[in-house]
Formats: sequence, C-alpha cells, structure tokens
Amino acid sequence: MPRSLALSLALSLALAGCALPRVTQRPAQADYRLRAPRIAQAAPGLRPITLRVLPVRAAPGLQGVDMLYSPTPLQLMPYRDSRWLVPPAEMVDTALRESLARQAWVAAVEGGEAPGRTDWALRCRLDSLEHDVYARRVEFAMRCQLYAGAEESLRASWSFEAARPVQAQDAAQYAQATQDLLDQAVAGVLRQVVRVVVAAPAASVPAPTASAPAPGASAPLAPAAR
Repeated sequence: MPRSLALSLALSLALAGCALPRVTQRPAQADYRLRAPRIAQAAPGLRPITLRVLPVRAAPGLQGVDMLYSPTPLQLMPYRDSRWLVPPAEMVDTALRESLARQAWVAAVEGGEAPGRTDWALRCRLDSLEHDVYARRVEFAMRCQLYAGAEESLRASWSFEAARPVQAQDAAQYAQATQDLLDQAVAGVLRQVVRVVVAAPAASVPAPTASAPAPGASAPLAPAAR
C-alpha cells in the first residue's frame, strides 16, 4: 500500500473516531444510613421502666429516601446520585428504640402501634432534615411527647432543633452531619425521659396488674410458720 494512501486511511479513521458520541457513565448510586448512638444515660435509683416507642412520624417531603438540599431558601431538591437507605423517620425510630433498650433503667422497649400496656409511651415527629447549601449547614428538627401509660396522660413535650456546618455540597458530609445531629437528639430524649420519670409520683405511673385468680379457685396460701 502506498505510504500516502496509508496516511490518508489513518487520518480518516481518526476523524471518524472523533465524530463518535461520547458515552458518559453516571456515578454509582450511593446509599447512606444512620446508626443508633451508644449513649449511657445515668439514672441512679430509678426503678426499671417499660416503654413503648410509637412510630416516628415525618413532615411532608420526608417520607421518602431522597437526601434533600436547598440551593435557595424557597427551593428543595434531591441529590441525584445519593439517597437514604430507608426513609429518615424509620432510621430515627430504630435509633430511639435501640438506644433506649441499652439503658440500665429500661426493662423493656416495645415498638409499633399495637396495643399493649407499658409504663410510658414516647411519640416523636421528624419536622426537618435538609442540607442548606446557601448557609453551608445541615438542619435537623424533631418534636417529642412522653406519656404515662399508653398515650393516656401527656407528661412532657419538647423539641430539638440544631444545625451542623458542612464545607461542601457533598452527600457524605451531609450524612455525617445528620448522624452527629441524631446523636444529639437521642441524647436529649434520654435526658428528658429520665428527668420526667424521676419527677413523676410513683402512684401516678400505671403499675403492672396482677392476674386475678380464676372463679372458684382459692387464693394462694401463705407459707405455714415453722
């Protein structure tokens, strides 16, 4: 093959390659989760209690797995390539139940809406979780109520609102800041529960009911004196 023809063929192939459309690969989807903090809240002298953690509710827009950020004060958008593993309210719910179950002053923790008798019941609502890009911070807000019995008597209500600075519009920093804020919120819940339970008169807390003897059955006899 003449040298000029070979050069022409090579040049044609090179130009044809430049004309091909470039294939852009999207980054892999990244899933983030929140963990229950390992916090031990002191409660000296407190009788172990049973507690029901009712399902954590979520404000509109927080029921899904989108990691939300606000580029402007009036706008909310989801991260394109990052998301929560499950809805944030579910992870907050799990963190509350697991953290409470680890406390020495908690005899048992129940979850869900199923009826059941416990000494206390906790209800929380996640009001806000977003990355404010303009202010360079992650904002977290939650409200809780503590009831004696199964939502029978409201004994305390409080809110937690805090923010954590982040340096960039980055999902990993967003997730870490959210974890730090969740740790603070759970620590606050533990302190509030101890404060309210310790201050509650013993007579006002529903006591476990003893099973009555069956009809016709005799009451148990006291041991005979020796």
